[in-house]
Amino acid sequence: MSAIEIMHPHMDSGFKNCDDMSLDKAVEAGIIGRSLELPDLVAIWDHMLMYYLMWLEGHTIVQTFFCCLHLHELQKYVSPMPLFGAFVDAFLVVCRLARKSVIGAGVFDDEDFLPNLFNVDLEASVYSSSPSEVEERITQECKKLEASQAGVAAASRLHFISAYMTSLIQLETGTRGTSEELASCPGLVELMRKNKVTASPDALRCFDPSINRKLLVPGPPHEVHPLEDQNVVLDHWVSHLEELRLCGSLFDKPMSELIKGAVTYKDESNVLSRSVAQLCVQEPGFLRKLMLEALSQFEFPLEALEHCKATETLLERCESLMAHLLRLGHANRARRFRRLAHVFADFNVLQHEAYQLDEDLKETFGANLKYTRPCWMWIMEQCLQTMLNKLFLGFELDLYDVSEFQMIYWYADYLYGLRVYNLNELYVAKEQACNDKKKKGRNPSTRNAGPQGRRAANPPRCFLLLEAMQNTVRGLFRLLAFCTREEILKLPPMAAEGLAQRFVLRFRCFEHFRLPHLPSFRDFQQSSASAQAPVKNRVVLEAAQSSFSEANQALEKIAAVKGSTAADDVSPESIKALKRVIVANQLAASQLHQRLLGGTTSSLTVATTHHKHLVSVQVVAGS
Repeated sequence: MSAIEIMHPHMDSGFKNCDDMSLDKAVEAGIIGRSLELPDLVAIWDHMLMYYLMWLEGHTIVQTFFCCLHLHELQKYVSPMPLFGAFVDAFLVVCRLARKSVIGAGVFDDEDFLPNLFNVDLEASVYSSSPSEVEERITQECKKLEASQAGVAAASRLHFISAYMTSLIQLETGTRGTSEELASCPGLVELMRKNKVTASPDALRCFDPSINRKLLVPGPPHEVHPLEDQNVVLDHWVSHLEELRLCGSLFDKPMSELIKGAVTYKDESNVLSRSVAQLCVQEPGFLRKLMLEALSQFEFPLEALEHCKATETLLERCESLMAHLLRLGHANRARRFRRLAHVFADFNVLQHEAYQLDEDLKETFGANLKYTRPCWMWIMEQCLQTMLNKLFLGFELDLYDVSEFQMIYWYADYLYGLRVYNLNELYVAKEQACNDKKKKGRNPSTRNAGPQGRRAANPPRCFLLLEAMQNTVRGLFRLLAFCTREEILKLPPMAAEGLAQRFVLRFRCFEHFRLPHLPSFRDFQQSSASAQAPVKNRVVLEAAQSSFSEANQALEKIAAVKGSTAADDVSPESIKALKRVIVANQLAASQLHQRLLGGTTSSLTVATTHHKHLVSVQVVAGS
């Protein structure tokens, strides 16, 4: 059989031409017509809004909202119903704006979004394609609706699609902040939830994907199952609207949050929210402003732009890499995980150039330089953050086996330790510079000659959270190492044998960046051996509990810090999530300690119950 014969539509096992829907069949069967009752109309609108979200989740346009039979002949089956026409015009404007934003941002993969229209005319309209005229028509139609339950339900949906359309227009033009229309959308969603209507059983028969089957590539039958629960659909809309609202606040966020993806509300954002965010950060001059603000936090003298020629060269190269990281931050998690493996060689080149620029700054500014390594420290901090982001993405993608958890947390402990050490040195230098201003008689040349190991007296909240994270991952490593040694955590024999290969797989990409010490699998084995040494078992558990206690103390210090800036502030949600992880693992360590003293056996579960990246160990009751 030839390839042409294989690709023929009739060779598709799921292709039954006689069963496919057509407009003639639909009219003959009474599925579509030129009039609809208001409750049926509302039910169709709700289904279109549901399919719109599924389109943004990667399904084709012809298997989602364009399986609505009415949309295939707008003038014949939609135009006679003014309410339906007003809604469809706004809906099509929304679809055009969404597709334009997604394609313009270019952060989508095939699993995110399929831009192919399959010959669908998305530029069509019932009455008008002008957003202002569409909005005016919706306002007129809403005034005609009666004050019945069905009328209120229809009006709420018309107001919602109009406000959502206007919000997308404003986001596309780069309007900063949250517009009034976008702010009103969540309230309209709740109004839609409150005003539900009971449609006829046959109202949704007008959605039939088989009418578009001939447009798809021949292959196994692929069906898109609609969401039946209206509350679930509205919850998805609430999340989507919150993500769009976050896009308006991107201009006030630091670079570290933007690189991690700052439009995540609950789960991974859909492709439209991430695309709008990417278009926002592509504003000319925005990235350079972000970089200079971040560098100023590391005591980089902005006067260097005028006095050091090498500064502009380094900034241009940094800007190229940071633009790439921002784009990855708005890609889906799988793509981000894959692409982050290739950025560390660029970071390594930049750290050498940054070190040389710091030497030039010393010669230019001399004793007036508040910190001796601003550029190198900033590059180092950005790279360490990227390494941790890549490691923790594996938990979100469920890539790691339980046997790898202690290895991942061991490596994360080292990376967090480097960040804590470097940033502590920076904050000590800042405090010394502040003291120099108060003590005018002191020689400023001794500014960076403080004693080694000195701790910053008043570190910012973000530094305290960093310490809490380091102590938490260290406690998890110790706790999991103990459970592995005592065989409380049941692991298959092959898992231990393949751990060396897993180590290379997980951390090989980090070898492209020169760290002060590159951790090896032998280092991990030695650390695990010390945690599993033949000493009293309770010593390891006590060490884990001590780490969790230190993490808890760091969180308490965060609560005691008065006043904070946008640069060093941390979200209350991150503190609460970390607190839950600490409490859960402290409880598990305490229960294991009691059972150890009692000589009873234990079994446990390990899962990311309270945090996306940090596991919680739970001792199984009755074990």
